[in-house]
Amino acid sequence: MLNYLTFTTTTEILCFLIAFVCLRKDKVWIWKYFNLFLLITCLAELTGVYLKRHHQMQNAWVYNILMVFEISFVSLMLLRIFSTYVKAKAFILCSIILFALLFGYELFSHGIFVYNNLTYTVMSVIIVTYALFYYYGLINSDNDVRVGFSAEFWWVTGCLFYYFGETACDLFYDKLQAVYVTPLHTLTYYIYALLNILLYGCWSYSFICRRWLEKRLETQ
Repeated sequence: MLNYLTFTTTTEILCFLIAFVCLRKDKVWIWKYFNLFLLITCLAELTGVYLKRHHQMQNAWVYNILMVFEISFVSLMLLRIFSTYVKAKAFILCSIILFALLFGYELFSHGIFVYNNLTYTVMSVIIVTYALFYYYGLINSDNDVRVGFSAEFWWVTGCLFYYFGETACDLFYDKLQAVYVTPLHTLTYYIYALLNILLYGCWSYSFICRRWLEKRLETQ
């Protein structure tokens, strides 16, 4: 089992455990079932590690399937968060349709065993745009939001750091991959590790805010 505990899988499992403790009794369904997405993510990552290490098999199809769950849960969460500021249902629905078209196009072009990189890049850019739009709505909102204790703020912040960083890293992947920090790992390894810490760290804190800190503010 320890062979499967890479840096990525470890951070994902820790985030899932925090989500399970904090969100399993949440009254808002998307928050309550977000730990299901994290469980699916953990299982997909462990499967990807298993296929690569023990069977020397292509594991891109695992991450293509995971991408479907990722865009679904992230879009639903963004829809829930945006409902506080603006009606964004039509925009998010258009984004999901665009994702479906790109996903289908790439599957038709090269099959499921090649990673759908274009789809993921477009998805990342769209999520970053939505995150910036959220900040704009937050700044112009009349609501008094204490961002240090806001689950929504930290969840969106995690998305912004991660997807913006991944998009930038993908654009310069060849050059970054050529830089060896250690004999075993290139610069991209450490960048992706940092992005995982930012994403799952922010998400974990958002779950803690959702479970305890936001309720404490309501009673003050």
